[in-house]
Amino acid sequence: MVKFTKEQITEHIWRLRGLGDVCMYYVRGSAKGALIDTAYGVGDLKGFVENEFHQPYDVIITHGHADHANGISQWPAVYMNHRDIDLYYTRSDIALRKQMLRRTVPDIDAYPEEDFHSTFHGTFLPLDDTMTFDLGDCTIRTILAPGHTQGMMVLLVPEDRTALFGDACGVSTFLFRDEASTVAEYCNTLKKLKQYEDTYDRILRQHGTCESPKSLLDENLEVAEEILAGKDHHIPFEYMGYHVWMAEPVDPVTFQRVDGKSGNIIYADNKIR
Repeated sequence: MVKFTKEQITEHIWRLRGLGDVCMYYVRGSAKGALIDTAYGVGDLKGFVENEFHQPYDVIITHGHADHANGISQWPAVYMNHRDIDLYYTRSDIALRKQMLRRTVPDIDAYPEEDFHSTFHGTFLPLDDTMTFDLGDCTIRTILAPGHTQGMMVLLVPEDRTALFGDACGVSTFLFRDEASTVAEYCNTLKKLKQYEDTYDRILRQHGTCESPKSLLDENLEVAEEILAGKDHHIPFEYMGYHVWMAEPVDPVTFQRVDGKSGNIIYADNKIR
């Protein structure tokens, strides 16, 4: 049986965990809530959420990758940006999910097939730039942030002065798959996110430590500009069959930058300009 856990992060935000290396979030307002992402789609996440929070809620998916969107078949309708719908369907295969989970759950093949949710056949509700979800005493505001995927969304909870960056801007932002933007295009997204800097003091992510200092945004922008100028360290990096490049060197154990900064980008040669 897959077990889920929760921990309160801010006044309104809880971090949820199930199997694997990715977390989800639940934003609890006085009138309703919002579940942010559904991870790999293993286990009864819906039952856990409803048993813990006891209120009506929406399901919001930050982007269409397998480790964020694959639990959605438990609901009849979810919010996700339309640019990532086709991407979701290419990443919903159970074999792919097991391959990804095997890195952190070595016995994943021992889990029964019925624990894995099937492909979504419900309704994708529109999720786009500058939307607001009113939860009662708090809100969620949306920012379209293409880069990691074309439909990548950043979510703001201004009442808690918190930004949920998810995979949009991180300690190893991936810009190498077909669905990714170029580094040049990603620079524009980072500059767009800077327009919201006065609305948050805290950045939450969904992998690793799941939190970063506010300097993360400027550090990613700095790294992106170094890549464009050909001044990054251009370190070979292997990931699930991709032979790509890491911009800044990291400690091989902690995966943290050796210079003490946070932001980093992993990219392909065909994703620079």
